[in-house]
Amino acid sequence: MVEYRKILPSDNKELAEIITSIMKEFKEDPKGTIVEDPTLHTMYENYTKGNGVYFVAIENGNILGGSGINQLDGTKENVCELQRMFLTPEARGKGIGQKLMDMCIQSAKDLGYEKIYLETLDNMSEARKLYLKSGFKFIDRPLGNTGHCGCNTWMERTL
Repeated sequence: MVEYRKILPSDNKELAEIITSIMKEFKEDPKGTIVEDPTLHTMYENYTKGNGVYFVAIENGNILGGSGINQLDGTKENVCELQRMFLTPEARGKGIGQKLMDMCIQSAKDLGYEKIYLETLDNMSEARKLYLKSGFKFIDRPLGNTGHCGCNTWMERTL
């Protein structure tokens, strides 16, 4: 049975490994993506300060993936960014991503955000389907200052 909880300090290493592996699956050159982000290895610390949260899906003690929200840097708007939504290959297509998405959307509402923004890659087609199903719409330019210039698809959802 899949369980969901907030990130713990002990999750940092495994999540960084999962995210790096998945990025290599979808993008040969990870330049300008989360793989180069210095906060990849300090996710617990990043999501437990300020106005963010990160959720982890676990089954039999193994992390299957996770997703979080945090204030979108570089904007004065009341917008959070959906960040680091990644699932291991064996976790995909089982409703785990939708559950994580629902938790993030509800948390964004609870934290008082007005919109959620995300960046992704155009070849992450299953993720894009989930985003569209969850009410996200494509926009024609990036928002804020995420530092992820390697992403080529931008979306947002009003809460």
